[in-house]
Amino acid sequence: MFLTEVPFKSNGKSARFFNDHVEFNGQSIRYDEVETVSVNGGTTTIHTFIGIPIGRSFDGGIFFKMHNGKRHNIVMNAMSIFGIPIIRNPRKSEKLFPALFDAVYSIVAKSMAQKYIDMIRGGATVEVAGLAINISEAISKTKSSKNAIVINEEVYRDCQFINEFGTVIVYDKSGETLWTPSFLKSNKNTLLIPYIFDDLFG
Repeated sequence: MFLTEVPFKSNGKSARFFNDHVEFNGQSIRYDEVETVSVNGGTTTIHTFIGIPIGRSFDGGIFFKMHNGKRHNIVMNAMSIFGIPIIRNPRKSEKLFPALFDAVYSIVAKSMAQKYIDMIRGGATVEVAGLAINISEAISKTKSSKNAIVINEEVYRDCQFINEFGTVIVYDKSGETLWTPSFLKSNKNTLLIPYIFDDLFG
């Protein structure tokens, strides 16, 4: 079933989201074949010379790693110098990226998360974003068990995104930061965490 179409380039290229797959750049990506979905960027940099702005760049992309090892990317990086686009138009990419991020989170990540939720409710322990998650708790995987963080229904309040890298902060019931992913794990399937935690511990 077709859900929505989101442009990611000013020349009309777009991603078409369905309930079970997404189509872009001539590719059809099934959500159940995606191993990890990650977000990079959504950030704008103003380049200066002796304090004078001379350029603008935007970094943003969505990256799919498949179970078979293949990778498919939607890259929206752009740069302009003195207002002249060198690599696409950064201002246009800035405007297009949030809608793409929202679609990936609300459609792709939700579908992927449901698979993990079903596995967990069936008795499995799964690893997502550096956490070992089962029906009763999520434990951060660290070399030292003394530093492991345990997240469960008793302590969990909610998750919030802190940027468009897909990085989340998990808060405890008092509003304090309970967990945030390590740098190396920060954008690998963290989009799934709010769905999984809200279902299991919310």
